Amino acid sequence: MTTKTDDLQERVGAVLMELAAQRPAEALSIITGCFVSLVVAFVDAKDEDPQKEIKINGGDQRDITIHAAKGQS
Repeated sequence: MTTKTDDLQERVGAVLMELAAQRPAEALSIITGCFVSLVVAFVDAKDEDPQKEIKINGGDQRDITIHAAKGQS
């Protein structure tokens, strides 16, 4: 990583940890939204349909399913 990337990661991480201490549900919502947005962008970049359900194999850990956007099938 670059110095700018390291700095950004450190600053964002600190803000999220501070928010998590005060309003954990809001912090979780922000992190989840970022994760889902990144996964959807990745799927779209692979020329797959990001509107469909997305399944992530968690290996020995939990699997993750990102359901289609509400109101879509």
